[in-house]
Amino acid sequence: MISLQIFVADLVNSFGGVKSSLSYLMLLTIITGSFVLGPAGGLIFALTGGLFLGPFMPMNSELSLMQNSPNWIFRMIIYVFIGSYSGAIMNYLLNTINKLSKITFYHTKTNLPNLKYFENIALTNYSSDAYFANLKFENYEKTKETFGGNYADDFINFFSKGLSDVFGKKNLATVFYLGGGRFGIIFSSSEINSKFKIFFKTVLKKIRKKEIEYFPSMFIGVAKLEGNNIDILQNSEIARRSAKKNLNHYEIYSEEMKTASHKNFDLLCEIPRAIEKKEFYILYHPKIDLYSGKVEGVEALIRWDHPERGAVSPDDFIPHIEQTAMIGKVTEWVLKTALMDLKKMQLQGMDLRVSVNIPLNLLQNPKLTKTIKEYNKKILPLDKLEFEILERGSVDDFKNTAIVMESLKSMGIQFSLDDFGTGNSTLTCVQNLPLDIIKIDRTFVKDIETNRKNKELVRSCINIGRALDKKIVAEGVESEEVIKILKDMGCDCAQGYYFTKPLTYNKFLNWYKTYTDLR
Repeated sequence: MISLQIFVADLVNSFGGVKSSLSYLMLLTIITGSFVLGPAGGLIFALTGGLFLGPFMPMNSELSLMQNSPNWIFRMIIYVFIGSYSGAIMNYLLNTINKLSKITFYHTKTNLPNLKYFENIALTNYSSDAYFANLKFENYEKTKETFGGNYADDFINFFSKGLSDVFGKKNLATVFYLGGGRFGIIFSSSEINSKFKIFFKTVLKKIRKKEIEYFPSMFIGVAKLEGNNIDILQNSEIARRSAKKNLNHYEIYSEEMKTASHKNFDLLCEIPRAIEKKEFYILYHPKIDLYSGKVEGVEALIRWDHPERGAVSPDDFIPHIEQTAMIGKVTEWVLKTALMDLKKMQLQGMDLRVSVNIPLNLLQNPKLTKTIKEYNKKILPLDKLEFEILERGSVDDFKNTAIVMESLKSMGIQFSLDDFGTGNSTLTCVQNLPLDIIKIDRTFVKDIETNRKNKELVRSCINIGRALDKKIVAEGVESEEVIKILKDMGCDCAQGYYFTKPLTYNKFLNWYKTYTDLR
């Protein structure tokens, strides 16, 4: 870089001195240096560049006219300011990108590599006799619902530490948190009898945390670490479900299991019947304006009460539905039900917005726009509707998706990006789509009163949202202290167990009346 500055100085001198417009090339070297080395690099190259065009560089080499001191000193000051400022901007951008990159590939609470990380690892880094274990604590969701997210997270942290102590390696990722109480472990065949015995002694006993006794329920599916990453995940999940069905602690994947697992697709075939027989129902989770304290809106969450299987976890059917054409039918049912309920709320004097989750790729389906236009003719409250975009579905054409969104926004519909910070294309979505709202994922919010890293991540997300003129909603709020911190940061709305858990329509009406009367 110094050599380049010397070249620029020589060029300036050859073409008549600093009066030449070529002297502006020195700014390019300073800004480039600041981008590479940060504020310190910007300062150093500003000083060297200023000296190269300083007291010994003529104003006009043809007339042998030298610069006066104020001229080159002022130029030096400008260079220093530009170098330091551009370096500081680059540092800020790089830090923000690094934070968001870590969010993408690591679970922030446990600091373990996440599902996205596993999907991208190189299998050649592991031994040829390696296996992948997929384990899930079956009562995790119920534990979270009963005792709250903080207790569930403490429970997950307890096991993540135990797994890392037993199976962790310094220079190779071997323990992963896949989300929803699910872990992944890469291990060699020699570790099956030794380390897994230690692990089972840890998990198959009563655990007491926060005066609550917990009895883990866990099943493990094991698959050979071969083929591609997605197949390994699928095979291990098939083995895990087989272990659960047969009440075994663990099972190893076989092709016979895969054939048997196809029967699980019967669940998808039952969805039309489930809609007709009203087996699906909606829970409503309120969003609270942090400054007025009013209920700003509700999120509609689909649940399934199966006549034979009982309560089907959303994780067991929603991700699968999203991979099929059935997602359109289910989303239409949720949308219609939520809008009808909202209309009934309006008749009772409740001025709320309702949000419905929708996969990003479903916005490219022309049938969606047609359906919504039909709702518009039925005078349903579309001006109070919000679509929460889920990133699980990829989108190839942001331009056309944005056009569809603008068309829907003309009807009064708003759009929010759900779980901001956790998706691989979060920044791409914010940059290319006409979003109105950003929802910060609960994993970053709920412990910001004690976790400095999460607090700064939330602050960065809010700053990004503010810079882009987006409304900010924080999920997973569970204490008054978190609300105070979010308000101080400039967050607009909050959602979480601090206010209430998701409620059925009638229970939500009762809660709303009580909450409003107490305000």
